[in-house]
Amino acid sequence: MRRTPLPGGACLTTGAPDGPSPLTRCAARGSCGERLPEEGRPVSAERSLLVITDPAARSADGESVRVALDVLRACAPSKIVIPTDPADLQRALARRGRRRVVVIGGDAGVHAVARLLDRAGELGETPLGIVPIDTGSGHGLARALGLPAEPAKAARVALGENERSFDLMSDDLGGLALRSVRIGHGVRAGRAGAVAGMSGRGWRGLWDQAARTVSSTVGAAVGPSGHRLRIEADGRVVADTDRPVLSVHLGCDGSTTPGPMMTEVTVNGYNGRNGTHGANGSNGAGTATVMITGHPGASRFGPHPALGAPVQLRAHEITVRGRDFTYAADGMPTGPVHLRTWTVRPTGWRLFVPA
Repeated sequence: MRRTPLPGGACLTTGAPDGPSPLTRCAARGSCGERLPEEGRPVSAERSLLVITDPAARSADGESVRVALDVLRACAPSKIVIPTDPADLQRALARRGRRRVVVIGGDAGVHAVARLLDRAGELGETPLGIVPIDTGSGHGLARALGLPAEPAKAARVALGENERSFDLMSDDLGGLALRSVRIGHGVRAGRAGAVAGMSGRGWRGLWDQAARTVSSTVGAAVGPSGHRLRIEADGRVVADTDRPVLSVHLGCDGSTTPGPMMTEVTVNGYNGRNGTHGANGSNGAGTATVMITGHPGASRFGPHPALGAPVQLRAHEITVRGRDFTYAADGMPTGPVHLRTWTVRPTGWRLFVPA
């Protein structure tokens, strides 16, 4: 590099800079696996990152966290935050500016971030990047959304530009289900000790504050009499307490899988199996799939004589009433409760997904 003095004390700099720029070093390492901004141009503010790392992820799998952070920091200016309590996380999100939000952790961490963004009215306009790390709260949400399990690959997806909108379900207490809700068979009770505060060991305390208390006394198995629930779909009763059910599954964006013996029900014109509308052929946008399985001990289920045959329908609003039932939103158990209403919010959140 050569500097030539100019009149008035100015200096003209010509030639190549001494040593490679940070962007050149990042490209040389090949961490990103994608084209970086041109040499000499600063990384845009939109590309800067707020990386929220679950403290439990570092204890559970510190090596995966390190790999993910190496990829993210090599490719974009990154502010790393390890929140110790809900207020700490809320401050980080409120002060993020135009940084892209990336979450390194399990389902509890994703839910904690989504819940705070939703309270601020910013969830629908804040696309998230997720690097799944199993911290004990599970990472089934990321798996269901098709995100890579490998931290380096997931970090590259979070750095990409392939963005997709998803429906979500919000309940009457402000809770969120980003993918699915399950009641009855298959719902595991909360573990003793899992409801403790954060204490620097993860986001489980954040989730517990958002979703109330999980009862460790409610077992996963369904008793011989099943669950006696009253289920309403868009105001229509589709199951009542005199006809026990084995399980109820609510799912956004096709997260329930129709079976060959599925009985279809039409609610307000929406067909349960393929999500089409009987009147105008729309695709059922803004509705969730509701799959109800009758208990084998019941004499009949709803208006359908088939013993225990699953019933599938689509609805925009689903209300469940019953005595001390536990549910799992995206695999995270909550309860017992007596009443809960879920309402579908179309394109309620956004996520960076693989191309």
